Amino acid sequence: MSTSYKPLVERFLIPRPTLIEWQKRAEGEKDNWRVKHLEYLRIQLLVEKETLQEIQHYALCAEDLFILSVHIFFQNINHYIAKDKLRQGLREFALHVRAGVEYQHDFAQRIWSLRVGDESNKKIVNYYRAFDVLDRLSAAQYALLISHLIDFVKMTKKKYKIETKTFLEGKTWQELFTYDKAFSIKAVEEYFKSRKLLV
Repeated sequence: MSTSYKPLVERFLIPRPTLIEWQKRAEGEKDNWRVKHLEYLRIQLLVEKETLQEIQHYALCAEDLFILSVHIFFQNINHYIAKDKLRQGLREFALHVRAGVEYQHDFAQRIWSLRVGDESNKKIVNYYRAFDVLDRLSAAQYALLISHLIDFVKMTKKKYKIETKTFLEGKTWQELFTYDKAFSIKAVEEYFKSRKLLV
């Protein structure tokens, strides 16, 4: 019986020759760690597929994924982060009012979009819907979502050669334009639709 390695190669970035070698050893050595690992990875693919279908029922929107992505970008989050810690960081990020000419740019206006009070020029991040989504996700759903968000940010950093150690302070208009393009709603939609997190 032939085995399809493509899903394992694409999801876990394990070279196909390595998987073929593992499968050969698995057939002869039933207690080998490779046997158990291959079985675990195949089960993981099935679980992730079902988990993606569960997440689709929450009807994520691109704006929520945008807010979560830029938060991960600004905080330089590269690995799994517990939901409570992400929520705490997102709340601090959202409620911190920022001023400066850089925050007049369209990119900044998309992030800091919620006016504080009727007559105030102060704005915060509209994080409430993102919080609602995070609150409804199970641990497995959250873990899958956060891994895809981190992958999106890593891919975006590499593609556009962007980094930041401060929020937008000191950024040139060209840098802000690049951020705006990198995290455009179109870019967010394309990426997360390809991952089946957006329908």
